[in-house]
Amino acid sequence: MKGKILVIEDDYNIKENICYILEQEGYSVESANDGLKGIEKVSSFKPDLILCDIMMPEKNGYEVLEEILKNPVTASIPLIFLTAKVEPENLRKGMSLGADDYIFKPFHINDLITSVETRIKKSKNHSKKINDMQEQIIAKVPHELRTPLVPILGYSEMIIEEECPVQIREMAQVINKYGKTLHGRIEKLLIYKELMLIQNYDSDKHTFIDYDLVSYLITQLDPQLLPKERIEIEVEPGTVLLNEADLCTIIKELLENALKFSSIDNHVGIKGHYEQDTYKVIVTDNGRGMTIDEINSITLFKKFGKVQLTEPGIGLGLAIVNKIVELNKCSFKITSELNKYTTCEITIPIKRNI
Repeated sequence: MKGKILVIEDDYNIKENICYILEQEGYSVESANDGLKGIEKVSSFKPDLILCDIMMPEKNGYEVLEEILKNPVTASIPLIFLTAKVEPENLRKGMSLGADDYIFKPFHINDLITSVETRIKKSKNHSKKINDMQEQIIAKVPHELRTPLVPILGYSEMIIEEECPVQIREMAQVINKYGKTLHGRIEKLLIYKELMLIQNYDSDKHTFIDYDLVSYLITQLDPQLLPKERIEIEVEPGTVLLNEADLCTIIKELLENALKFSSIDNHVGIKGHYEQDTYKVIVTDNGRGMTIDEINSITLFKKFGKVQLTEPGIGLGLAIVNKIVELNKCSFKITSELNKYTTCEITIPIKRNI
């Protein structure tokens, strides 16, 4: 079986034809003749894809989609609208609600099959990524979260018995340090989880980048990495087509990665400038460097270098950057020479003045 498809269509002949075509292609198919029954079928049938007419009794296609998206269990099921209307406002409404595609009636059989196959393949790939992420979390995260908890719990127990104010203060500082470490790792996990769950991404927001923004973000980095002393800023003011949260995350992750993977006496540079129809953010360090294989294998929890097993952290930084870039249709390029330097270059579309 190639997958399960639910067809919600009030025209009997169209519904039966679609079901017959898809069954011949090897799909398991169920149907409903109005929106209300369709919503009920979604919960019981648990389809891999929904084909849904827009104009129907009881509940129309838009209402069906809204109900499906309300339920976390069904929200990730791709939905393709079947429609005879081609007005731009109808298309915009469906896509803004979260529809994955449109098939216009009357349709060609090949168009129907191609659209269905494309959406199911995309959905399965997305599910595989989620499963891979869960496996990585199960394998890696418990250890990484437990590591900073050991000194937190140990020193907190010692404080209970300690009477010397100086000793208590020193132990509290250690607890605070490892508490921040634990918080940072959890925050990265949450960021990556949210990015992995996104399928339809609205990237029409824009953000102003300049020296002051980068300077502010540097104050949020781990002070033990000496970011204020080590980072050199050369940023041309500009407006990029990227929301503020994503831009700030990219800059912080690239700078943190550069600081961590270069010695404490080496400087890190961040540059930003316009180039044709884009804005480039470039972060360079004179640290460990990376091999071609390491550059080509930037994946979740992947670290770089021979001592990766002894280093703290879960290796999410570049994976987060890579995912944001992918979702926002930017580009991400890494050039490096082992034991010499690494340069990370993000190319972002710009906002034009009309």
